[in-house]
Amino acid sequence: MRLTLFVLFLSVFGTSIAQKIDPKNISIARDKFGVPHIFAKTDAEAAYGLAWAHSEDDFEHIQQNLLAAQGHLGEVIGKEGVLFDYGLKLLGVDTLVDKLYETNLSADFKKVVSGYTQGLNAFAAAHPKEILRKKSFPFKEEDIIKGYTLSLSLMSGVGVALKTIKANKIEEFNNANDEGKGSNAIAIAPSRTEDGKTWLAINSHQPLEGRFAWYEAHVNSEEGWNMMGGLFPGGVSIFVGSSPTLGWAHTTNYNIWGDIHKLKQNPKNKMQYEYDGKWLDFKKSKAKLKVKIAGMKLRVNKRILNTEFGPVFETKHGWYAIRFPAYKEMRAGEQWFRMNKSHNWQEFEKAIKMEAIPSFNIIYGDKDGNILFQCSGHYPDRDPKLDWHQPITSASSKHKWTSLMPYEKKPSSFNPDCGFVFNANNSPLECSGKDCNWSSYFPGMQTFGSNRATRLTELMDTHIGAFTWADFLRIKYDNAYSKNGQYASRFEAVYALDPAKYPDIADYILKLKKWDLTGNSNSNEAGLAMVMHKTMALKEDVPFAFLMVRDRKISEQEAVDAIREAKKFLIKTHGTIDVKLADVQRLHRGNVSLPVSGLAEVLRAAEIKLYDKKKGLYGIVHGDGYIQLCKWGKDGSVEINSINAYGASAHPESKHYTDQMELFVQEKTKPMTFDKAQILREAERVYKPE
Repeated sequence: MRLTLFVLFLSVFGTSIAQKIDPKNISIARDKFGVPHIFAKTDAEAAYGLAWAHSEDDFEHIQQNLLAAQGHLGEVIGKEGVLFDYGLKLLGVDTLVDKLYETNLSADFKKVVSGYTQGLNAFAAAHPKEILRKKSFPFKEEDIIKGYTLSLSLMSGVGVALKTIKANKIEEFNNANDEGKGSNAIAIAPSRTEDGKTWLAINSHQPLEGRFAWYEAHVNSEEGWNMMGGLFPGGVSIFVGSSPTLGWAHTTNYNIWGDIHKLKQNPKNKMQYEYDGKWLDFKKSKAKLKVKIAGMKLRVNKRILNTEFGPVFETKHGWYAIRFPAYKEMRAGEQWFRMNKSHNWQEFEKAIKMEAIPSFNIIYGDKDGNILFQCSGHYPDRDPKLDWHQPITSASSKHKWTSLMPYEKKPSSFNPDCGFVFNANNSPLECSGKDCNWSSYFPGMQTFGSNRATRLTELMDTHIGAFTWADFLRIKYDNAYSKNGQYASRFEAVYALDPAKYPDIADYILKLKKWDLTGNSNSNEAGLAMVMHKTMALKEDVPFAFLMVRDRKISEQEAVDAIREAKKFLIKTHGTIDVKLADVQRLHRGNVSLPVSGLAEVLRAAEIKLYDKKKGLYGIVHGDGYIQLCKWGKDGSVEINSINAYGASAHPESKHYTDQMELFVQEKTKPMTFDKAQILREAERVYKPE
């Protein structure tokens, strides 16, 4: 009966019987924290199991990412979603993938994508009440790749470009981390560790829940795929994590990934633009969109224009073309899969030489003692003799780059003598000890740093001799602003205020002057500083990190205004300014609310949002989330510890919705293993995806 239903499902959902995957060949073992360990004979079967397990825990956000890939997200979540639908059409991601899917991806990777897609469609058939848009099923293999390409395009400069064009702040924002997002990663060679093993800290900062939150899984096939780590909803393999022999982290870099061209339109015909001294017609097409508003699905037709410089974004203050390499690359998913299947440095380097992932630094370590920092991604090979200041106003084809920086020229540090590499979204000029840093330049290279990078430099480069594991943890969980870095410089006016000059806030000023710049949860001064920081960021309508990377410092008046507003808020909500950080900052989910250390732009990163206006409570929504700490020995030993801010499940009724929170706030981790026998023996549940 079960097989008959499965065959019926395949016929209904259009999957070829010859390519079907039998779920009886797949085992899912849930450990005591609910993390899925998927075991199968083939890679395609393992991908099927990953899709099923992830769908059990968060089918909603997998669907949302794939609805965006189909251009239907606006029909489900409204205005926010239709922006992704528009981006799909504006960038031509849909037509790119449809045209090149069969030829640009390898046969074995397409089997993995097919297996994953079958797993999603099978789960949908078994759980029809969880489907968000029935017409979107069955999902196609191409939808998976469109999801990768669209998301990575928006994360690799296009999203920031569109935002800054709309705000008319291209020059102010383009060279800064305007999203306030970041990550930390550290790799230490055996020559600098107390036990002679390679150490790696994977500490990516993403939203704690939603479409781009980390999901933890372990995938193991008999074809050599054995990887444990984090991925986003809709991912067919691990994005950051470890195998028994190696591992890697990603951090975002902020090199200028592409260009914004301010177009000169023909005064006599605004549907023409200047290019090499001639007036050319815009290429026209139309995006047919739907958006859910007040329960109704409304049709929206949006004009799309294209130029020699790229697609056009129209605003009241000008028309701009955006030219980014990310939306022309669809093989990122395959590169990640190749990285998953690597067993040593030679295989890993072959995988990253695909150069298909359009952004992200790579911080790598392996059992043979190799460590690497590479400023990876797609960087236009710009002519250094030209002015590339954004936005570009030149109408010359000389400003239309035609190639990308080759692998060999990208900033990197492989096995430096200093014995460690790191990145915290800072410039590639700062990736190791002061005597081991990369030293060169290319047009568009990120030159600004971050407080997190300054702290890492202080903590790593001043360390003498071997690191102990206690040292490693202390550095990873450091929650301080550097007294010699960007925070001290940009916020100098705050701590120089004269309380006698401002008697109404003198008490607040005096308390801030006592602050040691750490984000300890029991610190009163840290609580006051956090509320002040948030007040400033809200007034500027920017993430807090931007206040530290822009050139302009906080003025005395801005400092006074922010402190007055912060004091008013605390008196209204708490009745006093004598509040600890724990009193105002929480790790909050469902009915669990716990005090947590950390602040925005410290290594123990905590981006916050007000979730209880009446009580004056902020919850962490972004920052420290999924963490993996790894050790590899040359004898083949491997130790993996990990933690997720919440838990494995996105379902409030699940016990795994909040069961990692207590460990997370205590700055502790859970041990993980690749040992199949141990996993099956200790599993909370072992089952087939049927």
